[in-house]
Amino acid sequence: MTTTLLDQEQIAETSAASNNATRQDLNPLYVDVRTPQEFENVHIDGARNIPLPDLHAYIEELKTLSQQRPIMLVCRTQNRVKIAYDYLTNNGVTSCDILEGGITTWVDQGKPVIRGQQGISLEGQVRAIAGGLIILGVALGFTVHSGFFFLPAIVGAGLVHAGVTDSCLMGMLLSKLPMNRIKNSPSTSVKKGDS
Repeated sequence: MTTTLLDQEQIAETSAASNNATRQDLNPLYVDVRTPQEFENVHIDGARNIPLPDLHAYIEELKTLSQQRPIMLVCRTQNRVKIAYDYLTNNGVTSCDILEGGITTWVDQGKPVIRGQQGISLEGQVRAIAGGLIILGVALGFTVHSGFFFLPAIVGAGLVHAGVTDSCLMGMLLSKLPMNRIKNSPSTSVKKGDS
């Protein structure tokens, strides 16, 4: 009788390992956490766009999908996917990984991508606004009142903070703008049948 139980355990372990290997051998579902504009510029064919601020709305679907096939997180260079990876794995997504080097490395390696309308990336938006605020502060400081020189100082301090902590308050605020958010409802972007 003990032999039968051991045989059943071995069969169950072999079957579970086989199912796990089969799932891992499947093509991953690429989940791109960049803004819709960045995604439209260039993305991996078949990737789903779920911007980082919207990730919470898709957690249940991603849990289910991660049981069917591995999920590969994508962003420009890997900064946002680290946050997404921690969030997903802490909320029950079982099979999740990060695309090494992000879409930048993918493109540099000559792998196939879909290219669309060119827009300004989230990082480009941050740079443009920070530069504009610095120019505005200097111009107003010289022409209106010297107190406006504090504006470039504040922006500069924010940029230093962003560089040191690898988090950008302006970027987080800009990601909430309608142009940087997903336009369709959670149920239309990631479907359970997509595999």
